[in-house]
Parts: sequence; structure tokens; C-alpha cells
Amino acid sequence: MAARAPRRNFASPFVITLAAIPGCYRDSKPVEPPHVNPPPPQEKPAPDPTPAPAPQANREWRITKDKGSCLSFAAAACPTAAPGTPQPTCNPPPPQAYAPCPDGMADGASLIVTQLAGQGDCFVLPEPPKCPPNAACNPPPPRKVTCPK
Repeated sequence: MAARAPRRNFASPFVITLAAIPGCYRDSKPVEPPHVNPPPPQEKPAPDPTPAPAPQANREWRITKDKGSCLSFAAAACPTAAPGTPQPTCNPPPPQAYAPCPDGMADGASLIVTQLAGQGDCFVLPEPPKCPPNAACNPPPPRKVTCPK
């Protein structure tokens, strides 16, 4: 075997140059401009005072008079207990002062004030009259009063 000759040509070194890649990455989307603060809120004019919507069902209050002043009690339907079970608690709203007292109401008397469904006014509805058989009776008209709060 013959001896090898010394190598005179060397292979070029394998070097990767990263000059093609930029040093900072930039998104291709445009830069969002700085945000501008919204204008200060404008004062809204006060809403027109409109009456509260009329109830969808009749509402009732018991008005009582004692020592010249009246109180209104909201009608509350308390639940009843089933046989063999304890009575559930009932906490109706407290009575409220009612002024002015209806005309002609005596101390110790009470009456029912009704707000009919779909109406904003309150009335004291008269008792149905006792008419003789086969006779037509004309009941008195309801009396308009201030609605309790």
C-alpha cells in the first residue's frame, strides 16, 4: 500500500450566517394609535315625573281611625298550615300613617280602600244594597279617596 500524500485542499468550513434574520421581530399589522379618552358624561335632564304604572290586580288597604288620626294596613294573605305541620310565620308590612282621614269617619271605625286593577285612583266601594226581591236597586257610587302609600 502506498503512503498517502498530505492533504493540501481542505473543505470549506460550514458556517451559517444569520444576517438575514432581523434582530427585532415586527408584526405586519399597523400599530394602533394611542387611545383618546372619551368625553365627560353629559348631564341628563331630569325625567318627567310620571305617575306610577297602575297595578295589574286590585289592591286593598284597611284604614282605621283612632284618636283623630288614621292608619293604613296593607292587605296581606298569610299562609295557613297543613294539618300536622307548624304554622308558617307571617310578617305583613307595618301600618303607615294615612292622611287625610276619609270624610265622615268616626273614631274606632275602619273601612276598606281599593285600587282597581288598571287604574291609578283609589276608592271606598259601597256595600251592595239589600234590595227587596224582584226590585231593581241602584247602589251609591264609589267614593274617591287618596291612595295609601
